Amino acid sequence: MKKDFKIGEFVINENSKTVLIAEAAVEHLGSLNVALRMADAAKEIGVDIIKYQMHIPSSEMLAGKIKFWGGSLDEILENYNLSISDHKKLIEHCNNIGIQYLCTPFCAEAVKVLDDLGVVGFKTGSGELGNFELMKAISETKKPVIVSTGMSTIEEISSTVEYLKSLEVEFMLTNCTSIYPAPYSSLNLRLINNLSNQFNVWVGHSDHTPDIWSSLGAVGMGAKLLEKHFTFNKFMKGPDSEVSLSPSDMKTLVNGIRIIDQAKGSGIKEVQKQEEQVRDWAHHSVVSIESIKEGEILTRKNINVKRPGTGIPASELDSLFGKTALKLIPKDSILGRSDFK
Repeated sequence: MKKDFKIGEFVINENSKTVLIAEAAVEHLGSLNVALRMADAAKEIGVDIIKYQMHIPSSEMLAGKIKFWGGSLDEILENYNLSISDHKKLIEHCNNIGIQYLCTPFCAEAVKVLDDLGVVGFKTGSGELGNFELMKAISETKKPVIVSTGMSTIEEISSTVEYLKSLEVEFMLTNCTSIYPAPYSSLNLRLINNLSNQFNVWVGHSDHTPDIWSSLGAVGMGAKLLEKHFTFNKFMKGPDSEVSLSPSDMKTLVNGIRIIDQAKGSGIKEVQKQEEQVRDWAHHSVVSIESIKEGEILTRKNINVKRPGTGIPASELDSLFGKTALKLIPKDSILGRSDFK
């Protein structure tokens, strides 16, 4: 049996609702005001968690070595980065409006900073899967972590899972395809349950498509947590805008997830209370199709099945052949147990 996974106020288990993370990333383009407004919008929409990123480029990467749109990645991140003070204000604001703040660190130094700020846990990007220095830093905080598994082999995932378990870290995984935007054919949603069963942990889905459809499919296929990129304004053209949802699209996703959560049910087949009235008229009963005299044998010529289903179930028809009528049974009567022997 899988252990409950708890991060902040959210507990993930067999009966929990789907937890939705709006990934703000750096779509605020370095503006604290925009980052705050994104939190407000996410809260109003009904999102559970809003997640940002903390970049310390000098600790993450070699300067000028990774070419990206608009220049080298370290320069881009430096330009769009929020300060530690900004993150502190974001945490306070999220607490005040009632949405959970989460942040992705990209180096051990960022883990330490976020821990000092009092975060409830961490979410790591797929690029950090094998970064055991970062994972060790997270373990030392004694806080839970959500681990993304994009662009990795099953052996790499297994190695990280074993490492986290050896450090007694509370964690869950997310299925992910690190393509921006990701083609639907690359998502491998069946992997959600496969990973969960193989590693005996809860698994979510981090979605990099430009719309909501595969996200809804992931929830239907067992994802207990969903992460979806979010932008306050798609016209700002941030680095992840192509795979980010606008507030209106995110609201549609929230509504869809809550409907699916309700529809999942217990997995136990039973007659619903509201079905009983329909069941009575829609099922079939054993009836007389000819007038049957007392002492006459019941055969296919004088009994059959018809609606409504308030009498002897149609499934018992064959077992009644050869029985003897105990009294006159008029044509088109629903047979009762006392009508024959």
